[in-house]
Amino acid sequence: MPALSLANESLYALPQIRAVLREELGFLREHAARQPAGRALLLRPHATTRDLDADVAHLAATELHVERDRLGGDVACTPGALPFEDAAFQLVLAQHAGDALPDEAFAGELARVLAPGGVLLWNAFNPWSPWLAWIHWQTRRVAAPQFANAQTQRRRFLRAKLTPVSLRYVGACWPSRRDGAAGADGARSRLLTPLRGAYLLVARKQHAALIPMRPRRKHASVAFGARLAGTPSQRASA
Repeated sequence: MPALSLANESLYALPQIRAVLREELGFLREHAARQPAGRALLLRPHATTRDLDADVAHLAATELHVERDRLGGDVACTPGALPFEDAAFQLVLAQHAGDALPDEAFAGELARVLAPGGVLLWNAFNPWSPWLAWIHWQTRRVAAPQFANAQTQRRRFLRAKLTPVSLRYVGACWPSRRDGAAGADGARSRLLTPLRGAYLLVARKQHAALIPMRPRRKHASVAFGARLAGTPSQRASA
């Protein structure tokens, strides 16, 4: 069996992976519905995952997917140089694209194309989960995949001038073929939340704050008339 990579079709054809992807996409519409009319950028981990329904409500979607170390789809580009103008999208979904792309400039590029007030949804595998060993086995890699944990990704967002607003873990603690398997164990499942297979980190790009400038005071010179000023002898005798 040939070696797999995180951008390989065989990995994302696995029912356990697709169950997680579907669960993640379930949170997409509620975030899209809160945005004003505009555009959404959807970044998928592989071309074969584009058949999964990504409902962005009223937003017009541009879809890209990972192709080895590049992005393909509606346009072809590198992850560190997205061919879009600044502040082009009200919503950006990066669904496991960051897991497969090592480009350090990727998060900064997503921040650049995100409009002020817009939202970035970042889905990634959880390195503290038993899923890591399972993915390592499935990919047959010499070294385990290097996934960034949620706190590391939060710091990257802050450096990119994005404000993290929420974090939630998705999927089961162990690979499952069933959608929504994370909630099957009730209270016990909530205790094991940090061990679930993936996480969703939501970040927002803040509006630029306008600082009003303090008005300058104009000092007007006043000319005194001769009658008003008087002479020193007149003031002394008054």
